[in-house]
Amino acid sequence: MTWSPDEVEPPHRVEDVSSARWIEESVGGFDSGVHALLPAGFEAYVRLLHPSEPSDGRFERWAEVAQRSGRDLHPLARFEDVAGPGDEPPWQGSLPAHVLAALCSVLAAETGTPRQCLFGLWEGWGWSDSGGPMVQLSGRAYALYEGPIEAALATGDRSAGVFFPQSPNLWWPQDRAWCVATDVDLDSTYIGGSARLAERLAGEPAIEVVPVALDDRLG
Repeated sequence: MTWSPDEVEPPHRVEDVSSARWIEESVGGFDSGVHALLPAGFEAYVRLLHPSEPSDGRFERWAEVAQRSGRDLHPLARFEDVAGPGDEPPWQGSLPAHVLAALCSVLAAETGTPRQCLFGLWEGWGWSDSGGPMVQLSGRAYALYEGPIEAALATGDRSAGVFFPQSPNLWWPQDRAWCVATDVDLDSTYIGGSARLAERLAGEPAIEVVPVALDDRLG
């Protein structure tokens, strides 16, 4: 399943944030590691490593960077642990479009409600609609939006008449089959879901994931 951002409608804002209460009530405190971003109760948790983007415009997996530098890539590694001189750091706070599209395709097959998803966008984005009720998690506040799963590809800044994509910072389907968190200050996205979802993500060529536990520190 593939989508183009040009063909996808952005999600619409919702004022009733009660659909996020299960997350608000289940996440840990600010210093609780992965649990600060994702609720407890999922069968498996993975860390999606945002790729590095060298100056030539290619994207590189962390495993490629580690192999070149002769360093070990382990689930809790930070990029500086595997990078060599001149390696460009990954994007923080958002996923590149091709990674997000691949993620959406896998996630769509692992929920019974792909047409009904909720998307949280951090209140600090200057272009976002930051008024009204917010989802409150571990020192972050998110405006809540609703739409089909592919609407994740259409979130971003359109204020200047040009689309600058921003992947959702927190999103999940209505049936709560999984939850995805991309904190604004991190170069990794964290996902909770079934063991089958974790296995499918690990086998997706456009995505690089490592397993993590709920109490692991954030990378």
